[in-house]
Amino acid sequence: MKKTFFCFLITFIIVNSFTESGLNNSYSRNPSRAEMLLGKMSLREKIAQMVITYSDGYYLDESDKEYKRLHQLITEERIGGIIFFKGKTLEETRLINKLQSLSETPLLISQDFERGTAMRIEDGSIFPNNMAIGAARNKELAYKMGFQISKECRAIGVHQNYAPVLDVNNNPKNPIINVRSFGEDPNLVSEMGLEMIRGIQDGGVISTAKHFPGHGDTDIDTHNDLPVIRHDLNRLNSVELVPFKNAIDAGVKSVMLAHISFPAVDKTPNLPSTMSAPVVNGLLKSQLNFNGLIVTDALNMSGITKYFSTEQVALGCVEAGIDLILMPQGETKTIDAIEKAVNSGKVSEERIDISVKKILEAKEWLKLFENRYTDESKVMDVVNSPYAVELAQTIADQSITLVRNDDVLPLPKKQTDDKCLLLSMYYGNEPENTQFFYEEFTRRTGSIFNNIVKTKAINGDIISLEATFKQMDEFDYYIIPLFIKVKMKSGTVGMNESQADYVNFLTYNGKKVIVISFGNPYLMENFPEVPAYICAYGDSKPSIIAAVKSLIADIKPNGKLPITINDNYKFGHGLTYEK
Repeated sequence: MKKTFFCFLITFIIVNSFTESGLNNSYSRNPSRAEMLLGKMSLREKIAQMVITYSDGYYLDESDKEYKRLHQLITEERIGGIIFFKGKTLEETRLINKLQSLSETPLLISQDFERGTAMRIEDGSIFPNNMAIGAARNKELAYKMGFQISKECRAIGVHQNYAPVLDVNNNPKNPIINVRSFGEDPNLVSEMGLEMIRGIQDGGVISTAKHFPGHGDTDIDTHNDLPVIRHDLNRLNSVELVPFKNAIDAGVKSVMLAHISFPAVDKTPNLPSTMSAPVVNGLLKSQLNFNGLIVTDALNMSGITKYFSTEQVALGCVEAGIDLILMPQGETKTIDAIEKAVNSGKVSEERIDISVKKILEAKEWLKLFENRYTDESKVMDVVNSPYAVELAQTIADQSITLVRNDDVLPLPKKQTDDKCLLLSMYYGNEPENTQFFYEEFTRRTGSIFNNIVKTKAINGDIISLEATFKQMDEFDYYIIPLFIKVKMKSGTVGMNESQADYVNFLTYNGKKVIVISFGNPYLMENFPEVPAYICAYGDSKPSIIAAVKSLIADIKPNGKLPITINDNYKFGHGLTYEK
């Protein structure tokens, strides 16, 4: 009897210890769909699940070269997903449905919709940039914006949104983040970012926190080269990593790695975080305990292609701990390189299984195994709906920040004989919304000014100071919208010196000058004494409408600076009207 009881006790202890350690978990429940699918895949099929190719969202005929490329990657290589760029709503939806029908395993469809579907799709919805949300200081609007974007994603057939940007923009010369960030304060970025993440994921879409470990304090665009961040770990932990830590704790499902070198974490020269095991496996996974999907930034960017071949990038990403390899420069080359590394023993198949299991589990969470298709007849009821337009306008209205006002604003309500000159300025960007600003301004102020003159100024090619001096007395008001903004590969968000000279010339001669920044809010540093300066943080139609409304006090400017311009205009500063 004693011997029997003793054997039973030993057996109970052993079984219980295995269960508690997690070693018996696979036997304590039925295997998930992801586990079953994983078990049926060949090594090459599993590797292909990690590869995300690219395309535009225009419907493709089966005879098109691009369609044949996608067909081959889906049916023969069995890649895991596609990221789409520019397109049209219905055409992209139809293309996605068609491509989904070709794939044995549902495709993971992703897109960059940081500020709405119109960021990529011609007839989508557009919201103000994240910095406008930071200026509005309204968490509810951040959530609603994320939720609406996710509704449009699912209507189109998109499952992963590469948003929000959680970079802390504390470098005024940053040429690629700028207004894409919520601001310079880690807590503000966290607060607004978490609400947007919650909105996106409540809408059934994977939210992606980017660009880990932080792209805010750079003066190099990773599309052009590899930035190096030389801060120590104490600084990273107190600033750059704060929003990412909070997002991970709150359950963000994906994190995107930046092509940025961080010597404090990995001293390997010219090695981007994307390929760094100390950054991915060490900092992100082990220290911050992130267990979700880890995706690279686009692998066609010079920050990585300048230093590594396609095969080197593929192997480096896998060894670092990446799950999704985004836009490699040669999908088949990438799969070949990883397969060769596994077959040679350089990389274990178990390492591949870890990533693929996460990818398949993400597709389970998205319910793609139940239904991978979208209803083409309903998509236009969701995308860019009247509600989306109204929400975007509400955000823009609340974001307008009056930085300086020497009794110039608001403009008079009654009709005057004053003459007004509109002079738009650019620097390296297309003047997309100049005409809309002119139309909106004249529509709302036509009863004030009898004479509104529109003059264009492109890339610093402006009226000479001598000519300006001669005509200075012709105008009472100078309204100067600045369309100087973030643009990929431009390398700058600054303005031409002659443009700044022009604003200062008018200011020093006592003219009523009103400058509106429809992009980079830091530009006031070029003309600190300008009578009136407004930040709208972007040139979308809602932001232009809001700015014009604020000029005539149809709305009161209530935004607060989410960044510091200088010692006189710091984070949190913002003026308004008495009435």
